[in-house]
Amino acid sequence: MRRSSIEIINLRRELAYRCETATREWLAARALYRRLHEAKLKDFLALRDAARQLDLLERGRAALLRDLKALSD
Repeated sequence: MRRSSIEIINLRRELAYRCETATREWLAARALYRRLHEAKLKDFLALRDAARQLDLLERGRAALLRDLKALSD
């Protein structure tokens, strides 16, 4: 079934918004990870959790960007 142009435009807008949100979350997680990594006294559990969160956000962000690119083609 072929989607109408307005449906595609709305889907692109929604994905673009989700990409922006995911990018902001990723930047915050990256800043937290860097702060923890650069600390003189390392909290390895917090550092591990921050790295895991950063990885999850990066994967989600990459998936959203792939979907957005697929819609633009």
